[in-house]
Amino acid sequence: MASGSLLVVDDEESVAVTMGAILEMDGYQVAISTSGADALRRLHESTFDLVLTDLRLDDTDGLNIVSEVCRLHPDAVSIILTGYASLESAIKALREGAYDYLIKPCDVEELRAVVARGIERRQLGVQLKERLVELEDANTTIRELNATLQQRVDEATAELQQMYDQAQENVEQLQQLDRLKSRFLSMASHELKTPLTSISGLSQVLLRRMRRRLDQGWPTEAEWLEEQRGHVDRLELLNSQTSRLGRLIDELLDVSRIESGKLDFRMEPLDLSVLISEVAERLQLTTTLHTIEVDVDGFAGTDLVADRDHLEQVLDNLVSNAIKFSPEGGTIRVSLRSSPDSVVMSVQDSGVGIPRNQLDSIFGLFYQAEDPVSRKNGGMGLGLYISREIVTRLGGRIWAESKPRQGSTFNVALPRTPATARRSPRQRVSRPGG
Repeated sequence: MASGSLLVVDDEESVAVTMGAILEMDGYQVAISTSGADALRRLHESTFDLVLTDLRLDDTDGLNIVSEVCRLHPDAVSIILTGYASLESAIKALREGAYDYLIKPCDVEELRAVVARGIERRQLGVQLKERLVELEDANTTIRELNATLQQRVDEATAELQQMYDQAQENVEQLQQLDRLKSRFLSMASHELKTPLTSISGLSQVLLRRMRRRLDQGWPTEAEWLEEQRGHVDRLELLNSQTSRLGRLIDELLDVSRIESGKLDFRMEPLDLSVLISEVAERLQLTTTLHTIEVDVDGFAGTDLVADRDHLEQVLDNLVSNAIKFSPEGGTIRVSLRSSPDSVVMSVQDSGVGIPRNQLDSIFGLFYQAEDPVSRKNGGMGLGLYISREIVTRLGGRIWAESKPRQGSTFNVALPRTPATARRSPRQRVSRPGG
């Protein structure tokens, strides 16, 4: 009979209980958790030889369980169980420290075999540690007997360590690029496929209905009105999804221009108060749960030189985000304040807020927060990155102030006459070198 202590984690109780019963029949001591929180508590209270966890749990990610196992019990073996198998999820699980993964629903014999191999690896790891301790004792004896040889070994080890560190740094850079590429491909394919699927489905529905009408002949007036209302509803959805697809493509093009140094600016005198009012009025039409207040009194006049289209893009991103991340509604306040040399534009909401340790990360390329509101809204995490690049190239800066569940304030400080505009108010300019 096999031996060893196991922890089975799955938010579907029937699945967890079934796997536990199968493994208990093989002689293992099995504990069962149906939530991530309970699993983490058990890991802090007990030691397990092997942890079998679902990848997607209601309250946490299975990879968090794997990371905690590696941190608390480095010798324990982790196995990921998932119904959403992909090369990316498998690689990510293995990188986090998982020994193997199983695809749900898995074969009973495969489950038993993978668990048996994991327990065998755990036992081999313990034996290896014991051998390493013995070898260390032997090395200590050798060092005591031959100090000169040890000095040479130390010198050689230092040189190898330096070479290893350099190689490791290069490997980490390549891995970071690979992760960035994989993340981009995953998000881009998902976000672009969603509106395309909607557009295709709505087009097919419209085509079938119009063909059916041609087969049935001329409708009555009531039938015609009902059909036209349906067509209008579907065409409005088609238009909405087409606009969404266009925005995603525009964001990708903007990132490409930014990275290649080809993001152009048309500098001209600008009345920022008028721009803010126009954007607020337009976006107010997109929501009935929010009230967009504008505080720009005393700021009328063309006392700012900037690119109007790009600033409108920044303001649109900030106000749209305030709407998306205030799902319960509330007031969104857009205001201006000034100093002799600069103007500060602020967008304040009362939404979900941002943890302090993420305030700098949110402006990164492809950044997405790991919270339910962010996952629901989707997107490719490009809006704030593009906004930061625009503001920076106008000679300004952008930053966020926030606390979780207490709302957020995004601030944009712009010089009245940025360096890129002083040569010619109407000149198109690019940031040299990207």
